[in-house]
Amino acid sequence: MQEFQLRVIPTENKDFALELYQCAYKKAGEKKRPAAEKIGCLRGNTLNLIKQSIYDILKANNYDPKTLSSKRQSHYILSEESGVQAAILFQTLQPLSQSDRIHKIATGISAMSNEEAHYWFAMIANGRRKNALKALRVLFGD
Repeated sequence: MQEFQLRVIPTENKDFALELYQCAYKKAGEKKRPAAEKIGCLRGNTLNLIKQSIYDILKANNYDPKTLSSKRQSHYILSEESGVQAAILFQTLQPLSQSDRIHKIATGISAMSNEEAHYWFAMIANGRRKNALKALRVLFGD
């Protein structure tokens, strides 16, 4: 199973940003696993608008949402299902600023089945990133 990490990055005024990383597989014969690849970052208003989606992801991975704060030092380890959903969420919402659109898209992504989420993740990760993200924004944002 693929592993993802959600990292809390402290910012000013006891606020924080969230970064999502996809962990690489350890190849046969290697002693260390390659460094994790950054998928995206959410902060500010966008993060505040989708906190419920983040809480749901944390709950699905047996974390208490109350532990999400700027003081958190350790990373959250996410399952493949939650990580794929979070990756779609982070990449789709990162450039957006309209509150109602962000909320609609986050709700649509949260409602995706596991198979549907993996399909869109594959589209984003394998060379069709721009078109796939645009399609998701149109599908859920209107």
